[in-house]
Parts: sequence; structure tokens; C-alpha cells
Amino acid sequence: MGDTRDNEAYEEELLDYEEEDEKVPDSAGNKANGENGKKGYVGIHSSGFRDFLLKPELLRAIVDSGFEHPSEVQHECIPQAILGMDVICQAKSGMGKTAVFVLSTLQQIEPSPGQVAALVLCHTRELAYQICHEFER
Repeated sequence: MGDTRDNEAYEEELLDYEEEDEKVPDSAGNKANGENGKKGYVGIHSSGFRDFLLKPELLRAIVDSGFEHPSEVQHECIPQAILGMDVICQAKSGMGKTAVFVLSTLQQIEPSPGQVAALVLCHTRELAYQICHEFER
């Protein structure tokens, strides 16, 4: 019989991500300040959803929803998920984790009226409701 430390060796801990924005330096090398003294920021990734080669109807839905650039978690996970790889991602609330599997699922399926094409299991009714509306959107 091994103690609990043996089991811990086989378990991987998920990292706790902290939100960090990259500041844009001005020409003098100081941190840029915008109007009203607010700091200027630039996103970590400047690629767009078009880089993922999604179906045209998915790209239209993304643009219609007002999204221009994928978040860091989307940038890292969507390409792998579209290829059918298993993906485990962790990010703060509101960073676009739901969109990762909604977009990758819709990209891979060929829906047929009256037939189930995907089954999503959730641990709460509220999350199931949210995900359902993301698929509909």
C-alpha cells in the first residue's frame, strides 16, 4: 500500500492563470497613457477568427455577435479542438471557454434536421442553459 503522496505524483495540477495585459510603451520608452490618464493596452494576440479557417456561417455569426479577435484561450485551443484533439483549458470567467467547444463542435458537424449531432453534458442547469443559447446564437 502506498501513501497519498504516490497518488499525487500521477495527478497534474491545473495552473491558476492570472490576468495580465501587455502595456504599450510610447516613443520615449515610458508607459503610454491614453486620454483621462488611463493606461494604453494592447491584446496579447492580434490574429482574427478568420485564421482558424471556420465555416463561412460561423464567421458571420462571430462578426454579428461583435467579436473581432479571439481571446488567449480561444487562440490556443480552437485550432487543436477543430482537429479533433482532446483539449483541457482553464481560464477565468468570461474569457471565452464556452466558445472554444461551441465553435469547434459546430465546425466539425454536418447537422441534419431531426437528428442529434452533438451531446453536451453539464453539471448545472444554468450552465446548460447558457451553452444552449451559445449554440443557437
